[in-house]
Amino acid sequence: RLKAIMQFTELGSGFKIAMRDLEIRGAGSVLGAEQHGHMDKVGYELYSKILKEEITGEAETSVDLDIKATAFIPESYIESAAGRMDTYKQIAEIKSAADYKRVCTSLEETYGTLPQETVNLLVIAVLKSYAAKFRVKKISVGANGGALEFTSLKMLGDSRISAAIDKYARDLSFDMTSAPVLKFRSMGNGGKTMIFMTKFLKFAASFT
Repeated sequence: RLKAIMQFTELGSGFKIAMRDLEIRGAGSVLGAEQHGHMDKVGYELYSKILKEEITGEAETSVDLDIKATAFIPESYIESAAGRMDTYKQIAEIKSAADYKRVCTSLEETYGTLPQETVNLLVIAVLKSYAAKFRVKKISVGANGGALEFTSLKMLGDSRISAAIDKYARDLSFDMTSAPVLKFRSMGNGGKTMIFMTKFLKFAASFT
């Protein structure tokens, strides 16, 4: 990190240093102990939020992330810092499954087979995008499965969400202890659980 600071001394270096710091630490818990790609609300979420707001000029619906998965772009996959930053930009702009497939295809055609860490990052982006459509307050994923915390019981009762609940009922449960939470059974690992959660929300979003 000291080398990075010494390297960038011209006007506008603050942004370059910040981006280089992201590369050194990984898109993880920048202010915490976990600094190698573990998703937390200080890392990728903040980065993508700021980037989207800069690109579109619009504030993004906030969705907190508590996801225990390694998710970043390894330097061994994309050697160029500029290439990695461009890819982070593309990932931050993902808003649908179609966008997800487009970015995956583009990366594989350019750099080869996606490493699991980058697949996780892409899945988190599309999951977060679908969650925002239903005003999900928080996404949690861990060894025991996943959970979507909604802003209100009304949102959990949305007819589109209800249709998805009916379809995937055997893999779901509810927790109303402190907030309306829809829980997802573990699919074997965090990545597969996130894919299932994305599938659930995509199905809900298919209703108008």
